[in-house]
Amino acid sequence: MDEPLESFLEPADGIQCAEPKVLALARQTARGSRDDVEAAQRLFEFVRDTVRYSVQVPFDDLQDYLALNTLARGWGYCVQKSALLCALARALGIPARLGFADIRNQILPPAMTAMLGGDVLYYHCFAEWWVNGQWRKATPSFDSQLSAERGWRLVEFVPGRDLLLPATDRAGRPHVSYLRYHGWRRGVPLAEMQEVWIKTMGAQGLEAWRDQAQGPVQRLA
Repeated sequence: MDEPLESFLEPADGIQCAEPKVLALARQTARGSRDDVEAAQRLFEFVRDTVRYSVQVPFDDLQDYLALNTLARGWGYCVQKSALLCALARALGIPARLGFADIRNQILPPAMTAMLGGDVLYYHCFAEWWVNGQWRKATPSFDSQLSAERGWRLVEFVPGRDLLLPATDRAGRPHVSYLRYHGWRRGVPLAEMQEVWIKTMGAQGLEAWRDQAQGPVQRLA
């Protein structure tokens, strides 16, 4: 049974929703919205396109997931962008949490496939929020510029629907398939994620990720 909605409005690990600057940004982004649906759309599009997508970012510390740090960095991977969206939503009074699933990305760049040891991304993250009286999933990972560059279908906001990564790209090639849902977490479950990374990527793959995070940001999607 789900917890009370009010519990998804509070700060949690990696969810910086009580910071005054986050509150001000949420209000500014959603100013003039007619209802929570329009406010959610504005927040979703802001996070999707303002923070560019890359996995070549710091990821070992909860500080790496805080909203203001992600905004200052300007780049983030799925957990960081979803944590930002979750923080902005909570700041605006929209209950939100983090959802996790294993997905297969069939057109990963070779560098990512080598690092992961395959095409499955374990514990891919998205936001889940209570909009218009129901829980919906929202995936802000891939920004519009990256999607245009790679020929991917952009995840666009559609009221009353889950916003998931598309099954095919714009050329009709298989892209993303969802394999297993791991449920939701109130905050960023960093220790749990690290355990999964070690198990699935191995120490060598995880160290390769750390090495990439220390260099200039690249588009390793």
